[in-house]
Amino acid sequence: MNMQLLAGATREIWRGLDCTRLALDCGDSLRVSDFGAQALSWQVQGQERLFLSPQTVLDGSFPIRGGIPICFPQFNRRGGLPKHGIARRQPWRFVQASGQADRQLHAQWRWQHSADTQAMWPAHIAASVHVSLQPGQLQVVLEVENLGDAPWPFTAALHSYLRVDQVGGCRLQGLEGRAYWDTTNNAMRPAVQQGALAFGTEVDRVYPGSSQPLRLEGGLPSTLAISQDAAWGETVVWNPGEALCAQLEDMAPDSWQHMLCVEAAHINQPVALLPGTSWRAGQTLQVL
Repeated sequence: MNMQLLAGATREIWRGLDCTRLALDCGDSLRVSDFGAQALSWQVQGQERLFLSPQTVLDGSFPIRGGIPICFPQFNRRGGLPKHGIARRQPWRFVQASGQADRQLHAQWRWQHSADTQAMWPAHIAASVHVSLQPGQLQVVLEVENLGDAPWPFTAALHSYLRVDQVGGCRLQGLEGRAYWDTTNNAMRPAVQQGALAFGTEVDRVYPGSSQPLRLEGGLPSTLAISQDAAWGETVVWNPGEALCAQLEDMAPDSWQHMLCVEAAHINQPVALLPGTSWRAGQTLQVL
């Protein structure tokens, strides 16, 4: 399967997964799996910025824990589908790569309803994932199209796992003063964010989407700016903490210390996608 598509883009088999690797002349790189159209690695100046669990299953039989999973057409268990929907459990079709390795590289994947998926969710829906790699910056965009003759509601998220050295040393800036729902222990408790968000115990919060970039500081030597398009209605921040992490079979006991999820999401009010229309929204990560 190894073949050169254009300068900086290569199709490869990585740990048994069909993947595309994008590599810029500056040394930054991105690896995306066809399974789930899921980014698995993003390296900036030789430093990994995405977390991939050392115990995740990579044989296509189970969703991959880490990277940037595509949650669609359902977020979490808010509906009758498997947790976080069915698209992350499916192979996507690699469409193309384009761009120039000295500036910016793009790649696209596409997923469409099938007989198997319609048995679970009878919608005539197609989805595309677009990634764009620039020096120090990664953008992931989810695009959804209604190919049928009836409207279909959906929820979605880019469930980004960010790698950190020690989550206890992290601070997430930009959510100060915002109301949020604390969903730990399956509760729904309203609260207001006081100061920067710190970590060390389980965190599972749903904030309204932020129009300004968030700043993750202290996770690695360089600050990470996290921004999302306005079409995302919410921002989800999640870290399982020590106790919950120990219950997750696809996480190492200390994995919670080395990851933080900051997710662009649309979950509280489902998107009602009309026939013949599309919806598109992205998240951008930038090393400062």
